[in-house]
Amino acid sequence: MNYRRLGRSGLKISSLALGTLNFGNPTPKEEAFKMIDRAIDAGINLIDSADVYSDGESERILGEALGRDGKRKKVFITSKVFMRTGPGPNDAGNSKHHIIESCEKSLKRLKTDYIDIYFLHRTDFEIPQEESLAALDLLVKQGKVRYIGSSTHPAWRIVEALWISDRYHYPKLVCEQSPYNLLDRRIENELIPMCQAYDLGLLTWSPLAQGVLACRYQDPKNLPEGSRGRLKEIYAERITQKGIEVSFELAKRANEKGYRVSQFAIAWILHQPAVTGVLIGPRTLEQFEELLPSVGIQLDPSDLEFCNKLVPPGGSVSNHFNTSLWMKGT
Repeated sequence: MNYRRLGRSGLKISSLALGTLNFGNPTPKEEAFKMIDRAIDAGINLIDSADVYSDGESERILGEALGRDGKRKKVFITSKVFMRTGPGPNDAGNSKHHIIESCEKSLKRLKTDYIDIYFLHRTDFEIPQEESLAALDLLVKQGKVRYIGSSTHPAWRIVEALWISDRYHYPKLVCEQSPYNLLDRRIENELIPMCQAYDLGLLTWSPLAQGVLACRYQDPKNLPEGSRGRLKEIYAERITQKGIEVSFELAKRANEKGYRVSQFAIAWILHQPAVTGVLIGPRTLEQFEELLPSVGIQLDPSDLEFCNKLVPPGGSVSNHFNTSLWMKGT
């Protein structure tokens, strides 16, 4: 495992981080425990979660797993707030009320006194960022949160948040989480240059484009039973015919080099500028073991040029921002 600095925080983060979206559904607790233990043994030191993953069960599983044998001190835990967690009018968004209440609930499920990095899961255009940052400032002062970050935000909102933090002496965002894979490269247009200019860390999610870049799909109109695309319409929307075609072309290149296409796809991300780490979200220990060697793969300039011809820099053939309508076009 290798480690990279997470923006101005100075934290050294493993280039692969473990995502827990599948914990609790479909990944059972016992399998999740094995994955967490294996990740720590492999040198992964960041495990990413959110209050809404499996309706909080993901955080409960993670908290229980890290409560064994002092494992909590070996990793950084992240969680997120914004998505709807209840039926009430204030059970969603980035209001001070929802941020503080959601953080308290996450801490209980995680069985910890603090969250290392607390992310605003999406930007909230209905709430002034001054209010959201004031809430995060309070949580930092209380010792319940150590660092703050954004997830799937537009570049201009992140810069605005940095200016507000400067003005009011609030803690600054240290990291952005964005979807990024060979099928959707649009963060290269603004978000990556912004992260470089302001020295923000960048953790990327959906590196395999929901399994498309593992060649798990052959027809977007006939998705396999049990696949991610079958779970929700927003997942199905991301599976396109062009994306499938690109994945099989990439697989040919990977096979020529002696790698699995999934490993090649993750290695490609790790070769891109400004990327701190890649969030992988395997469903099984077997899938985790398949992805782990990605960190050791060195791509040469011809590999990168090959990928640029499949999907040009800044372009996309699949929309992984379809839960964020501010990102236009594909």
